[in-house]
Amino acid sequence: MDDLLRLLPPIRRMRGNRLYAADGRRFLDLWLDDGRGILGDGDRHTRTYAANAADKGLTRPYPGLYDARFVKAVREAWPGFSTVKVFASEERAKAAAGPAPLAIARPFTFLPADCDLAMPRLPCPRPYAPWCLIARDNTEAAAALGVETGDLVPPQSLYAAARGLASLESAVRDGYGEELWSRFDKRLGTWFRRSGPYLTPRIPPERHEEFFKAALEGGALVSPRLDTPSIVPPDFDDGELAKLARALGKAFGL
Repeated sequence: MDDLLRLLPPIRRMRGNRLYAADGRRFLDLWLDDGRGILGDGDRHTRTYAANAADKGLTRPYPGLYDARFVKAVREAWPGFSTVKVFASEERAKAAAGPAPLAIARPFTFLPADCDLAMPRLPCPRPYAPWCLIARDNTEAAAALGVETGDLVPPQSLYAAARGLASLESAVRDGYGEELWSRFDKRLGTWFRRSGPYLTPRIPPERHEEFFKAALEGGALVSPRLDTPSIVPPDFDDGELAKLARALGKAFGL
């Protein structure tokens, strides 16, 4: 369903969690590239780290000083999942996972107790974000990954992604938490169920495309996928939410 993204007008600029179209319209981004942009404007630090790594020439897939730092950052974000393997592509990661059930590990959520293998959705811009798998300690999933599994990736990716994970703590200190997320509910709780910062539309699945289009009319980009949540962005104002609520109400007769 990513084809729905093609309904967006051409975007000339992105700043934080807002998109600026060539035709002058502005959109509040609740998709955030499937969570990679959850830091909003805070990902400028990640981009700076990536640029610094590029200045050092760390753009080739050789062993580097940042491998261990990245692994440490992932382990701190998802305690109990100490086996961390990095891959050059999503396809490589999924091939290594094999037939085992594979969850998506998102910041601010807990993996269920019966989940032994997951793919983190790292808070890092897509051009830099590496792909990786994490496995729960002392499980068959951890043993199956083994010591030889994984790829070499450019240290630039690991450096940037580690910074992105560290920036999550800064985001929380700056107010990205339940109080902010509840503000979103006050305007849009009629239209979204919320778990932490993650949002699911309160509509029949067959009306998802209609919901997506109505949100665009209301100046917001929601998830183009049925199986992937939208996200409360780190920065919004009540006027933006009111506009979105009106557009959804108009489209669905409320």
